Amino acid sequence: MPILPRKYPKDISSLQGLETTCEGDEGGLFAHLVRLALGKDADNNNADVTAAGYDTDGTAGVSLGELIFEEYTTDVDAGSREAIHKTKGEPLVCKGKAFINGAAKNVIVFRG
Repeated sequence: MPILPRKYPKDISSLQGLETTCEGDEGGLFAHLVRLALGKDADNNNADVTAAGYDTDGTAGVSLGELIFEEYTTDVDAGSREAIHKTKGEPLVCKGKAFINGAAKNVIVFRG
């Protein structure tokens, strides 16, 4: 499973902004999002970034670019969100962390 890495600045203004960026990257890379994490950009004085990973395998039948990003507070909250989206037929894409407006946030992503 080849993973294509992408880095997003920590000052991205909103969760919606990150969602839109990731949807565009899915379409442009012909790969689906599989990971979000906090990271450092070694090429930019170790600046804080949101590190994303995109998988180029297994995209057949996957509707690229239709993501739902939500912030969660606890694992129980994340579990509740997973259950709600499962009943809607919106599978879990990944759960991780991202910088939004300079602050680290817990993010869960579903495919719409």
